[in-house]
Amino acid sequence: MSTSCSLEHEGCNRWMRVAATLCRWLVGSVLLFSGAVKSVDPVGTSLYVDKYLATYSLEAIMPLATTLAVVLAVVEFTLGTMLILGYFRRATITLSLCLTTLFFVVTLLSATLLPVGDCGCFGPLLRLQPWQSLAKNVVLLSLLLFLYFKVRESSPFSLRAVVAMVVAVALPLCANIYSLRHLPIVDFMQYSVGRELADRVAKERAKENDAQDFVLQFRRLDTGEVVEFEPSATECWVDSNLEYVDTVATVESVEGEYVDFRLYGVDGDDYSLDVIGRSGRVALLCINSVARLGDGDSAGIARLLDSYPKSAIVVLKSCDCNIEELRDVETYNVDALTLRTIIRADIGVVILRDGVIEFKSNIGDI
Repeated sequence: MSTSCSLEHEGCNRWMRVAATLCRWLVGSVLLFSGAVKSVDPVGTSLYVDKYLATYSLEAIMPLATTLAVVLAVVEFTLGTMLILGYFRRATITLSLCLTTLFFVVTLLSATLLPVGDCGCFGPLLRLQPWQSLAKNVVLLSLLLFLYFKVRESSPFSLRAVVAMVVAVALPLCANIYSLRHLPIVDFMQYSVGRELADRVAKERAKENDAQDFVLQFRRLDTGEVVEFEPSATECWVDSNLEYVDTVATVESVEGEYVDFRLYGVDGDDYSLDVIGRSGRVALLCINSVARLGDGDSAGIARLLDSYPKSAIVVLKSCDCNIEELRDVETYNVDALTLRTIIRADIGVVILRDGVIEFKSNIGDI
């Protein structure tokens, strides 16, 4: 009897170890993937951090958004790697549990009391809505709680474990630094090289035009009430109690990747299709910020002006910029978030060739 119980207990322990290993690999893979995606696009991650800080009225620490984005990416990547490899097991499970608990609280608030929208867990590569993100965190939290109570022993300290942790920290840190100094290593946005920008924007604008309708507004002379009629209505024109007020365009909501891509001139009109639909090469000089304009940026602008005639350069800006060399260059205003989506740099260049994105660069790298 004792032998049978011992074998049964040993078999149960074996299955527990298998289950714990699978849980570690699953949670570790999610954290590793999340950290890797954030590491190749720290500017994008910082935009999500800004959004959360603004929602929680923590504007005072918003200048630290980029630093927080880098730290978060490195921590997730490192914890994920350590969980998969099984090094510093007890410590990594505990830290992962704390981090996931924080994510759970944040996504719970986002799904209920403080809506934020897309959680940014996996950057622009995989967009999750608040309830989807909350469900993901519930699953991870459940697995980590199982690991926390079932995995009591810690893996022994070894040189291999230390080396693995150093590499796990260095890889995402280097990726973040490179992406901040240049451009994201991988561009997940809808403005990546090879995109047929002019064609895609034109198709979306056509859908918007198809969704547009008009109504006639008349005012009742006896009551002052404004009433609406279809354009095909005729009775409104012959009713002596009605006075014509206006013709109003109504647009149904149209979803698309380029809904916010609008290039506004000084007259307030949208010149998007006129600019990106030009034949040949057009250099879009995108200016998100001039607060940290350095010698390298100025030299890059000079090289761009030497390489292209001013007629082939268009400045897209989301801020006030008084750069003497660009005073006579064609300029348009763009929404700040949209321009930061186009290029993840304070100042960068997007080269279009017949409406197709051919090249993108930080201004200092051209």
